[in-house]
Amino acid sequence: MTEKKVLGILAIVFGGVGLVFSWVPFINNMAFILAVVGLVLGIIAIVTNRKSKKTLALIGTVISAISIVIVLATQSSYSNQLDKAFDGSSSSNSKKTKAEKASNKTTNDSKDPSKSKWTYKDDTFKAGILTYKFTKSEVRDSSEDGKKVLVLYADVTNNTDDEQDPSNIYMVMHAYQKTDTSNKSLNPGMVAYDADYNNPLQSQEDALNNKLLGKKTASVVMIYSLENENPVTVKFDNADYNTIGEKQYNVK
Repeated sequence: MTEKKVLGILAIVFGGVGLVFSWVPFINNMAFILAVVGLVLGIIAIVTNRKSKKTLALIGTVISAISIVIVLATQSSYSNQLDKAFDGSSSSNSKKTKAEKASNKTTNDSKDPSKSKWTYKDDTFKAGILTYKFTKSEVRDSSEDGKKVLVLYADVTNNTDDEQDPSNIYMVMHAYQKTDTSNKSLNPGMVAYDADYNNPLQSQEDALNNKLLGKKTASVVMIYSLENENPVTVKFDNADYNTIGEKQYNVK
């Protein structure tokens, strides 16, 4: 008997789209849903074609299943990377006995910045080993002709004795602006050069991208390319990608 192809084709489409975006952080949450839909359609197609060929149904089911596996593996990998980037847990106490660990747990946790709770309050984002105090915001001309950027100024403090990377904030800080059709996630941007072809914010951008020494504070900037003049909502996540605070900026 001839294979009924509609469900099999749909399974391939949903599974294929899920596979394409399965490795992209954040977006792969949607890819996971598409892959699950593709898997369900593929299974239904197999059942429907139980007495005939099942080529497309099997292909769609396999692709969808692979997509789901990749999404789960990718999310686990990015979560581990984020934990390492911000928390940098040390193994220096690994040789302590269980009794010593139990007796010193409260004291050690209170002194270890990576154990502290992540919060956003009063323009201050406490992200474990790094603290960002936002001081002001402004709209500037973009390096792209006819566009603007939102510039957020902050003082970042390294709460540890080791060097840290302040630019990791872009992994847990996201800006959104509504367009005619969606609430779009904004991309990092660049300010326009001055009359002497210099970047007026070069020192702050360098401070964001350079390693910050232990117990030091530096002035940095985060820059987002604007789509229009609608307000921008900036959201702050913790290490598990859960939003813990947000602030709205007017850009007119």
